[in-house]
Amino acid sequence: MTKPLLIYANVPFCNSKCHFCDWVVQVPVRDLRLGEQSPGRVAYLEAIRTQIRVQAPALREHYHPDIVYWGGGTASILGPHEIESLYGTLSAEFDLSTVREATIEGSPESLDRDKLRLLRELGFNRISIGVQSFDDARLRRLGRAHAADQALTTVQNAHEAGFTNINIDLIVGFPGQTGQEVADSVRTALTLPINHFSIYPYRASPGTVLRKQVHRGAQLDLNLQLQAYGIARELLEAAGFPEYAMSYFGHPRCQSDEAYYQLRMDWIGFGSGANSLIGRRYLSYEKGKLAHYNANPLAFDINAPADSPQLTLHFLSQALTTAEGLDARLYQERTGVPLRTACSHPEVMAYLERMNDHGRVIADRNGIRLHRDDITQIFIALNWIPTPDTTTNELIPLTPSPTPKAPTTTTTVPARPHPGP
Repeated sequence: MTKPLLIYANVPFCNSKCHFCDWVVQVPVRDLRLGEQSPGRVAYLEAIRTQIRVQAPALREHYHPDIVYWGGGTASILGPHEIESLYGTLSAEFDLSTVREATIEGSPESLDRDKLRLLRELGFNRISIGVQSFDDARLRRLGRAHAADQALTTVQNAHEAGFTNINIDLIVGFPGQTGQEVADSVRTALTLPINHFSIYPYRASPGTVLRKQVHRGAQLDLNLQLQAYGIARELLEAAGFPEYAMSYFGHPRCQSDEAYYQLRMDWIGFGSGANSLIGRRYLSYEKGKLAHYNANPLAFDINAPADSPQLTLHFLSQALTTAEGLDARLYQERTGVPLRTACSHPEVMAYLERMNDHGRVIADRNGIRLHRDDITQIFIALNWIPTPDTTTNELIPLTPSPTPKAPTTTTTVPARPHPGP
C-alpha cells in the first residue's frame, strides 16, 4: 500500500522584491524578476521538469499524491504556457486523481481572469492570494506591485472562475500601523467571497528593507503587535471564521500547511529553494542559487537525517503554532527517533525552556504543544528575541548529496510566519 505524499513546486520569481519578505533576501533581483522569455527562466522550467521526471518513478513505488501546492516566490507569475507545461509534467508522472487539495499561491497583479480560469480548469481547487493590506499607502511602503483595488478585483475574479476555497494573506503589526488600519483591512476582506484568512504578525526579518528601517528608528512595540493581531482575530471570529492555528482562520482548514507543520506525511519539493522530507531524510536546495539549480537539478545542497537537532527545532517551531502541537507518533514516523529522545538535545531543551518563559509548554506521552491561550503571546514575543543581521543558511550542515534512491527525495512549503507572494 502506498503512503500519502505532499507535492510542492517552487516558482522562485516575483514582480517585486517586497520590503518585508525574508524569502527573497537571498535571491538576487536579476534572478527574481526574470521575464518569461529570459534564458534563466526558460532553463529553470526545463530543470524543474527534469527533476520531476527523474524522481517520480521511485516516488510512485511508495507514495500516492494527496496534496499539491505551488508556491514561491510567486507561483502565479508563470504565463499560461509555463503553467500548462509544468502541470502537464506533474500529471504525466503522477496520478493526480487522488489529490484532495491543490493550492496555488498568487499575487493580484499576476492573476487575470483568463489565468484564473485556466488554473481552475487544470485542477487547482484552492488559491492563496498575497494581499497583505487593503491600504494603498501601506502597500507602497511594503514595495508591493499591486494596489488595493486590484486585490479586490482579483478575489472577485477568482470566485467567478470557480474557486470556492480562497485564502488571502494579511500582515498586521507593522511599524506605525494603527489599530484602525488593521480593522479597516480586515473589514474590507470580510466583504469578499473568502473562506480562509492568514493573518501574520509582522516580523523584522534580518536582511529585509523594513528591518533596516527599524534599525534606523522605525518604532515597533510588542504590545501594539499583540493588539493588532487581537483586533484581527476578534473581527474574524465574530464574523464566523474561527482561529484553528496561529494566523489561520476559517474553514476548510489548509490541508497542506497542516500536513507540513504537523508532519502528517512525507513531502517532495521540486525546484530551486525547495526542501523535502522523504524516507527520513531531509533534502534541500539553497535559496538564491538559480544557475546552480538549473545546471544540475538533481544535486541537493543539503542532505541530512530528519532527526538532526536543527531540524527538530524547525519542526517544533512550525508544529507549536497549531493547537495540536507536535505529535510524538508522527515525529517518530517521519524521523525514526522518539520525540522524547530528540528533545533531550541541549539546543532543543534550551528552545523549549525559552518558550516556557513566555507561556506554558505542555509535554506528555502524546507529544508537545503549547497551552492554547498562550500560542500567540509566545510566538509574537519570540519574534522580538534579537537575531543577527545575516542571511546565511542556519538549518543544517551540508553532507555529501548523491541522487536519492527510493524513497529519498524534496519540497518546500512557503516559509512562515510570513507569506511568499
